[in-house]
Amino acid sequence: MNHSAPILDEAAPLGLKVLPAPRPAEPAAPDKADEKAKRAEWRAENRRLAIAAQDGCLESFESLVRQFEKPLYRFLLTKTGNHHQAEDLVQDTFLITYRKLYRFNPDYPFSSWIFTIANRLAISFYRKQKPLAEEVEFAIDTTPRGEVMGGEGARTLWLHAKRLLTENHFTALQLFYSEGMTIDEVAATMNRKPNSVKVWLHRARKRLAQHLKSTDE
Repeated sequence: MNHSAPILDEAAPLGLKVLPAPRPAEPAAPDKADEKAKRAEWRAENRRLAIAAQDGCLESFESLVRQFEKPLYRFLLTKTGNHHQAEDLVQDTFLITYRKLYRFNPDYPFSSWIFTIANRLAISFYRKQKPLAEEVEFAIDTTPRGEVMGGEGARTLWLHAKRLLTENHFTALQLFYSEGMTIDEVAATMNRKPNSVKVWLHRARKRLAQHLKSTDE
């Protein structure tokens, strides 16, 4: 899946050649401090690219597309359950992002901003596709993934999570664990307070743990 070319056709895109990053000879075990530092560096680089894109640099926007197309596709596929619909929503997300770049505030993470756009598109999709009663029960709320979402059987666990959790709980769980967002970033993406996100995560993990315990008995 490559969204870069069709998205930037409207803006006379400039091609970029991306060289593969060198692989370390002896990979070391990931360290939490290192991971946190890399995450902060990644956010800073995205902010720099977004600011450059605001100033009209199409190459910078292309770089953002390449970085976010897979995470957005994964996020929207889980939300919609449909490959083609997820791809369409990814395209729409990037188009809206490009057209509204002037509204991006560099004081906040770019990842939260673009996932906010994607999440709103997904909610709109549910409202068009699902009956009102089902929509009120499932599509209004979302939650990010918890630590229990990693390891073997993660795919099956995600399927259980989508079936068991409210939409807010599921989206918060997904953003927090799959996308590695902080509590504050999830809150900004979902337009809720950080304390609400913490409560959603706690309840989501508790619900999943209870489900796993019952299936093991």
